[in-house]
Amino acid sequence: MTERKIDRKHLERRRQEILEQLGRVNNDLQLELDRDPEEQAIQLEQDQVSVTMEHSLRTELESIEEQLAGAED
Repeated sequence: MTERKIDRKHLERRRQEILEQLGRVNNDLQLELDRDPEEQAIQLEQDQVSVTMEHSLRTELESIEEQLAGAED
């Protein structure tokens, strides 16, 4: 039972970390493009990284939510 509480606390802590990361990623995605075409290209590449990261974080968050829901049963 103690192990279950530790696991649950770990999952809740990780869920909070993911939510914070998603907030930062979403802020990054809302930045305006620079006027310089070369800088725009760099920004667009970074946006693709952010989109990929967001997808990965949301997938992990979904898994955590499912584990937490299962732990309540």
